[in-house]
Amino acid sequence: MSNNIETNPIQLFLAIYLLENDLNNSDNELSQVKFQSEEANTDEHLKKYFQRYILDNNDISKTKLKSVLIKNDTKSNTIDIGKLITYKITNVFLPEELSKKQKEDITNSKKSVYINPDLFLEISDGKNTCFESLELKSTKNNNIPGSSVQQVLPFEWVIFVKRNKDSVTISTGYYINSITEKLPFPDRSPRPQIGFKTLTDWNKENRIIQDDTLVIQNTDKLNDEKIKLLTDWQDYLASEWLNIIKTDEAKNNEKWFNNALRKFAVKFLEYSEKLSESERKSLKKKLNSLIK
Repeated sequence: MSNNIETNPIQLFLAIYLLENDLNNSDNELSQVKFQSEEANTDEHLKKYFQRYILDNNDISKTKLKSVLIKNDTKSNTIDIGKLITYKITNVFLPEELSKKQKEDITNSKKSVYINPDLFLEISDGKNTCFESLELKSTKNNNIPGSSVQQVLPFEWVIFVKRNKDSVTISTGYYINSITEKLPFPDRSPRPQIGFKTLTDWNKENRIIQDDTLVIQNTDKLNDEKIKLLTDWQDYLASEWLNIIKTDEAKNNEKWFNNALRKFAVKFLEYSEKLSESERKSLKKKLNSLIK
């Protein structure tokens, strides 16, 4: 997916369509959605809910906005809403409804094995048709493990649902804006942490309505930092581990592997102290050669 929202009408359409104010203020039945199926946590019912909701509310014809202003560090660009009003979401596919061709197209858009999107949107302006995947996330608290680092599409749209005791709140935006910049120690494939509050706070600061204009501030520097986390996560983890080694005091209730890292560091220091200067250089060269 292109993140060049200034020149991509589909991304502009979705930016307006997915304003969480509309979703939160709508007479919806999210509080009635089941988040468990038999004994397993699942978003099955959430997917079906949003499939119905999107099909019933498939355009931006009711918007009171007149324009979108995209700002970044060096320039700004204003787009008239009239250029987007013809776009409609003409179909919403659940994972089990996808055709073989659609699955192939999704696979080609990723750098890893095929993973079902939560929802797959068919969008048309009356002449041309395109498809966009949509991620759904839900939490009772705030931060949760996100998707596997190899599967993350930074500029995929996400609907993030927070289930409180007496209410359900929604936040929407690009997936990258929900990443908290924390990468927990992986048990299998790394899953960068995402947060409902992280996405909501980004929206409050960078996606606001002024008069009848939606103003979106592109945060390129922050995006670059998070994309580095995704593309070079091994280096990111290594830096995190080094900070643990350099910390002067252990914190209460630390993660189990902090002590494992300290023990490894002690063993490595003891080992390297016995090496000659040339042996240490040779070891460093060998380790660098083994990094893939």
